[in-house]
Amino acid sequence: MEKIERGNPDGGLRAVAPFPDDRLPHGDHRADGVVLLRREESPKSGRCMIFLRGIGVVWAAAPGGGGRFRGGIEPFTWGNFLLYQSPRSLYLKNVEIIEDFFSVRRSAPALMCAARWHKELSRRLMPGHEEDALISLFWGSMKNLSRNLSPLLLDIRFAWRWANLWGVAPSLDQCPECGSPLASADRDSIPASPAGFLCETCARSARPRRAGPPNAGAPASVTRDAFGIIRASSCDSAKNFVRGEAANRAIVSNSKPLEKELRETARWFYSFLS
Repeated sequence: MEKIERGNPDGGLRAVAPFPDDRLPHGDHRADGVVLLRREESPKSGRCMIFLRGIGVVWAAAPGGGGRFRGGIEPFTWGNFLLYQSPRSLYLKNVEIIEDFFSVRRSAPALMCAARWHKELSRRLMPGHEEDALISLFWGSMKNLSRNLSPLLLDIRFAWRWANLWGVAPSLDQCPECGSPLASADRDSIPASPAGFLCETCARSARPRRAGPPNAGAPASVTRDAFGIIRASSCDSAKNFVRGEAANRAIVSNSKPLEKELRETARWFYSFLS
C-alpha cells in the first residue's frame, strides 16, 4: 500500500490510501483535511480531531501546540497534514494551510452555521472510516459559506445531502409510506411524519402503516413555499443552487414564520443521522 499519494484528484484535495483498521500503518502519512476539534493538554501540547480525505477522522497529538503549528491546528482550518504513526500514537508533524476561512469567522450567522457543521461531524463520524464524498460536500459548503450565501439555506442543503450520502435522508419526491409522488404544487402544506413527508392519502390516515426512525423532532407539516425552498436547496445541483440562492434568500428574509419552518426542518434532517 502506498502511504502518500500525490496529485489533486478532486477539488485540490490530495488523499492517501485507506487503511484496514483504526490505526494507520507505522510511518509517515500525508493527506488533506480539516481540523474539527482542538484540545489543549498543556501550554506546549494538545490533541486535534482531524477529518482527512482517504482516511476519515483521527485524533493526533500536536507536540508544541499552537506555539509550533500556529493557526494550522485551529478548527475551521483546512490544510495538508503530515502525520507520523508510531507504535503507540499518531503525531502531527507539519501542516500546510490551504484555507483558514477567516471570512466565515467575521459573520455571526456564518460562524454559527460552520460551528454547527464541525460539531455534528465530530459527534457522528466514526474514527478510521473513509468519508471522501462527505468531506467534498463539507469543503464545498464551507466555500459557499465564505462567499456570503445564506447560512440557513446552506445548512438545509448540507444536512439533507449528508443524510442522503448515508442513505437515510427523507425523500423529497415520494411518500415513505406508499411511494406515491408528493405532488406539492397543488397543496397548501405537506404533512410530515418521523419517516418523512407524506402524500395526502397517508396524511389522512390516523396511523401510518410503517414506523420511521426515532425522529421526534419531525414537523407536523411545512408550507408549500417552505417545501419548495427545501427541495431546491437540497436537490438542485451546486450551480442551480447558487443561481437560485438570492431569490430564495429574499423570500425567507421577508417571512419570520418561513424562516422558523426552515430552521426546524434543518434540525429534523440532522436527526436522521442519529
